[in-house]
Amino acid sequence: MSPAQPVRRRSDAVANRAALLDAAERVLLRDGPAVPLDVVAREAGVGIATLYRNFADRDELYAAVVHRAHQLVADLAQEAEASAAPPLDALAGFLDRLLAERRRLALPLLSAPGPRPWNGADPLGPHSSNGADPLGPRISRSLAAVLKRGIGDGSIRRDATAADLVVTVATLARAQLPSDAWDRAARRIAALVLDGLRARSDTAPLPAGLTGAELDRAMTHSGGHRAAY
Repeated sequence: MSPAQPVRRRSDAVANRAALLDAAERVLLRDGPAVPLDVVAREAGVGIATLYRNFADRDELYAAVVHRAHQLVADLAQEAEASAAPPLDALAGFLDRLLAERRRLALPLLSAPGPRPWNGADPLGPHSSNGADPLGPRISRSLAAVLKRGIGDGSIRRDATAADLVVTVATLARAQLPSDAWDRAARRIAALVLDGLRARSDTAPLPAGLTGAELDRAMTHSGGHRAAY
């Protein structure tokens, strides 16, 4: 066996896995989570045996799709945290990129019911000891850092929280209307949220909201992904 053959097989396996995740995203958006897995395999251009070599069952496949969506959101949040732009502009860029990538977020980020939490077996990323996806805290930390910067310079209202932004992200990522209409409506909602974050001398206090821990407990109780944030 030549040295090139194992490398080629590994490359093919990576490509097949990526194709399956891409196909699962498309199928979930089009047909919903109950679609037969052979439809996902055909959409990916592979056989059903290849699907099962990569994912033990439907839950494992969909958990991987959700994790990849969270990875995308985490990367965008980290870019906002690292941005040298004014905090509100950094958040505007974050929401704009999120909406531009919305079709890659195949499952709602807050959902009930959903497939089981990731079991930690997949090489896409490490997991905490209780099986929860660690990307949630990472997203919250990045968004909280941008808010803290804005509160510190007086541009963002003091009672805004990362939990508020997490719920906003989850809401905007899930289309509530036909796609073209939702793209327009969601961008308007994002602009309203950004305007609402702006500090003003006459701003009335917000009603009590969810803490990060309360949001996590509510999502877990609902049957949605504990990995969701």
